[in-house]
Amino acid sequence: MFHNTKNIFLFILIAFVGHSCDSSDTTETDQDMHTDADGMEIVTMLEGEEAEMYSECLGDISNEFSSGVPAGTSWEFTVHFLDDNCEELEHDDDDHDGHDHGDDDHDDHGDDEAYLLIETADGGSSIISISTEEDHDDHEDGEHCEDLMTETECGEHDECEWHADDMACEDAEHDDHDDHDDHDEEHGYTFELETLTPGTTTFTVKLMHEGHPDYTSASITIVVE
Repeated sequence: MFHNTKNIFLFILIAFVGHSCDSSDTTETDQDMHTDADGMEIVTMLEGEEAEMYSECLGDISNEFSSGVPAGTSWEFTVHFLDDNCEELEHDDDDHDGHDHGDDDHDDHGDDEAYLLIETADGGSSIISISTEEDHDDHEDGEHCEDLMTETECGEHDECEWHADDMACEDAEHDDHDDHDDHDEEHGYTFELETLTPGTTTFTVKLMHEGHPDYTSASITIVVE
């Protein structure tokens, strides 16, 4: 009797340990899919050099946007997420290349793909305009510059330019293309910011994953002069 009871106890113990290991492995896999960031920084390229415009990590915040930026200009920025040493986390570009969604509709986004969501404060859309790389992907999947048949239609798109010699609309060429190429080599998530009119507003950066943010920044103040 005692021998049978001992065997039953050992069987239950082995089954429990096996289940615990399986559960632990599943939990670790789920956690590995999320970004465990303790901060972030926003950088841009100026004269071929990377310049930091904003950073926050473990309570320390530096914000060059609040010092004033001129109206009527646009920049491309890259967001780097930081670890608990305030160093850049390794980032796999393959995880978010080819995303297809806009700010208003993320239903088509893959479950395991992380992406930027940038929210502007109420009324801020009249001061600044922000678009992420995913917004550009939506444009690429939709209407192209070469699809625009008239000079008027072509002129309505900042990313396009009219070529009178060919009577055709083509992608605009930017003088800072080389800087952008260098910038694209950096790991991170990109967005473009355009300053429209003078004023002060705020925006928030979120790293979205599986329908919820893995990271949410502090409210970032920007002063447009």
